[in-house]
Amino acid sequence: MSTVTMEIPDGSTLVYIRKADPKVYFLIYDLLTYRKNFGKWEKPESLYDPYSNSFPLGLLYRVRKFLKEKGYSVRVYDRRKVRAESLESEWNGAFSLRRYQKKAIRKALKERMGVLALPVGSGKTIVGLRIIHELGLSSLIVVHTKELLYQWGEKVEETLKVKPGLIGDNQWEEGKVTVAMIQTLLSRGPEKLRRAYGVVLFDECHRTSAAEKFYQLGLKLPQVYRFGLSATPWRRIRGEELKIEAVVGPVIYEVKAEDLIREGFLSRPRFEVVTYSPALPSFSERYKELYEDVIMNNEERNRAIVRKAVELARKGHRVLIDVKRLEHGKILREMLRKEGVNAEFLSSKSPNRREVLEAFKEGKISVLISTLLKEGVDIPEISAIILAGGGKSDIMTIQTIGRALRPKKGMTAVIVDVRDDDPLLFTHFIERQKALKQYYGRYYDRGLERTYSEISQSPSRTARTRARE
Repeated sequence: MSTVTMEIPDGSTLVYIRKADPKVYFLIYDLLTYRKNFGKWEKPESLYDPYSNSFPLGLLYRVRKFLKEKGYSVRVYDRRKVRAESLESEWNGAFSLRRYQKKAIRKALKERMGVLALPVGSGKTIVGLRIIHELGLSSLIVVHTKELLYQWGEKVEETLKVKPGLIGDNQWEEGKVTVAMIQTLLSRGPEKLRRAYGVVLFDECHRTSAAEKFYQLGLKLPQVYRFGLSATPWRRIRGEELKIEAVVGPVIYEVKAEDLIREGFLSRPRFEVVTYSPALPSFSERYKELYEDVIMNNEERNRAIVRKAVELARKGHRVLIDVKRLEHGKILREMLRKEGVNAEFLSSKSPNRREVLEAFKEGKISVLISTLLKEGVDIPEISAIILAGGGKSDIMTIQTIGRALRPKKGMTAVIVDVRDDDPLLFTHFIERQKALKQYYGRYYDRGLERTYSEISQSPSRTARTRARE
């Protein structure tokens, strides 16, 4: 049996092949190459560098498994040393750990890197902070929004009783545990970090839309202990997912939403679909114009959404309406206020974001319309969500509705989607429903499953969809 010898130099995020059968180099190149889309043409891109015979650290598990299946023996020399300050944290006893959280932490400590896949509402933040506490090392937590920057900062202080450093939102203040926005670290350069951090933790690491930034930053951070937290680690071998794995490694522990619903840690969701009388069809050929005609400025559709929001609010629900466009959010806000509902709209441009969120948490606002609250933002008070913005992103759908699944006494979590009759937008509705079925398993409404299955197989609808596309 031929042996492949690899080395991870100290301070490196790359694995170098030092000795191998010449055929091995081509095998690894093919394994780590994907086709990148550039409109009408594709270009191969590889995460294996044939000039230095190296590949990113996080792909080591994938490469080693592949080579063993091909009959090779693999020997890896890891020369890295942990460089960090000692962290004297004190765990807040109010945060007791659940059984699945303890398992996730044990797995992380054993593997030293990898993705922990925990559903929205399962306590990913607590798991991440407990890992830091157990390791007792200075740590860097990477986030992608201002809301998460401050939310993590508050949790660090509350849970570990350590004053956090904050990097982002025009701040650069480091501590033994520093929360940093990915955009700020990239723009100013991670080499500007003055402290040595032994752990790097990437929150919401599934964000394939930002995979390139994640990849660029991740390969510049040399920490031995490196973890990703994710609620939606869809397993697809595409360039974005490969780049995320390259930085933090594969999924090492996963808990499914349906398991936590069964055990009572998450609310059992009730899925509903809003329909409306379609207006005249839109003949727009561009998606932007189609979206404006059929979703944003569609009076019948907006009325149906407002009726459902009013109904839910009057039953005592705290309602989040998810939209994609600022103009759409403002339209729905005005319509709700005319119905006597205290509604507010929140976007990245809102100057009073924190004040609005606090008012919503306190019940002063019963319906919140937002383009923001898809990932990470912790608002346990939400008990109903209306997906008013359309779109087909399975990750965003799951991230958004997860906001409503934290258990609330005497309140069922209600998830409302809007079915559009336009052939293209209907396929987006089907994609969202498939994501719900995949994620929530047996807790997905079987009636909805039959409905979308029957309609999606309709020959006339399929033909019309193809024609539009």
